[in-house]
Amino acid sequence: MKHRTALIVSAGVTAFVLVVMGAVAGLAAGGARAQEPTPQVTLDPALEAQLQAREADYQAKLAEANARLQDAYTKIEEMQTQLPPPETETQVYPISPDLAVGLVLNEYPGTKLLRWPELVDFQGIVAYEIVLDKGKVYLGATNGAILWTGVNSQVNASSGSRGEHEEHEHEHDDD
Repeated sequence: MKHRTALIVSAGVTAFVLVVMGAVAGLAAGGARAQEPTPQVTLDPALEAQLQAREADYQAKLAEANARLQDAYTKIEEMQTQLPPPETETQVYPISPDLAVGLVLNEYPGTKLLRWPELVDFQGIVAYEIVLDKGKVYLGATNGAILWTGVNSQVNASSGSRGEHEEHEHEHDDD
């Protein structure tokens, strides 16, 4: 049994030594290849001049583009400094844009909304500017009162149901 164990141990040591020797030989061969000089390639002088001209043109265009970008960044920064600071708190008013439209269309039946209401300053009062097909109306955002109307006053009277006097008046106009 002792001879068999000695034989197995010696076979293992021999295998290990062979693997190490192979690795050392491979590294030595790889190092020798790395030390070989790389062949020098020479270009045609005309081709080399053309490549250098292209490179110079590219660098000039790149510098011009970078300068234009820098100008644009400077202009953007200038414009941003001129902007008012963003509002941190949005004011909520008792009259919503939906309600404002409903109030105005109820006051002036037969008109059509052309543009969604915008909050504006109307003579120092926060109001909705409501643009109808017959004119503009300014409605207070805090109380719903009509502050000013550019809608023809006859729209209210001629829209909807006519009074008896108006019907007779129009009949006489046709005579």
